[in-house]
Amino acid sequence: MSIPALFTKPQTRRTLGLPPGSIRALLTLMTVGFIVTQTARGVRVGLLWFESLMIVLAHYFAHRRFVPMSPELRERLKDEINLEDDTNPLNLPRHSLRTIIVLSFIGLGIYLQRKGRLFDAVSLPVFISVGSYFLGIWFGSIASWWGKRHPSSGISWFEDVRALVTLFAVALAIVVQILGLQQTFPFADKLDVLPLALMLFYFGSR
Repeated sequence: MSIPALFTKPQTRRTLGLPPGSIRALLTLMTVGFIVTQTARGVRVGLLWFESLMIVLAHYFAHRRFVPMSPELRERLKDEINLEDDTNPLNLPRHSLRTIIVLSFIGLGIYLQRKGRLFDAVSLPVFISVGSYFLGIWFGSIASWWGKRHPSSGISWFEDVRALVTLFAVALAIVVQILGLQQTFPFADKLDVLPLALMLFYFGSR
């Protein structure tokens, strides 16, 4: 073995020979495509598909938002700890997956609105879940922008109110379910949807 070969960084084999992040990208496209297609057809999707969708949204809209890296830092980490660079999965332009996800649900909403089915029993849970999470992300971005320009020494009162409202709604829904009060509690049929929406909003805005 030659001396230069000792100092050559070993080439990492890519899964299926695809760019890093491509398998996650394909799973994302499959999950979003299935949910959008079934909802457009008026077929209710199962709970496990909703959970898969939340994993996808958390990966592409939360994880990357909370770990900002400069190009220099990313290159250093790639060399020092073999950080996987998945900024261009499937050789797509940067941010393509997030754009596809957002446009898919916007397109679905437009289609269902034209069909008069935007608020039916099949479509509503999808848009409550996705809409609450995206609304939380949008709110979190605005709050972060505002905080940088108006720094404060502690947590604002609004943060406390948001946390208390979310905790109360989830706790109330749990108590109603455990005690079997669905038939006697006013608006009990909404107590499953409201905590979900508030929880997704809260996680999206963090």
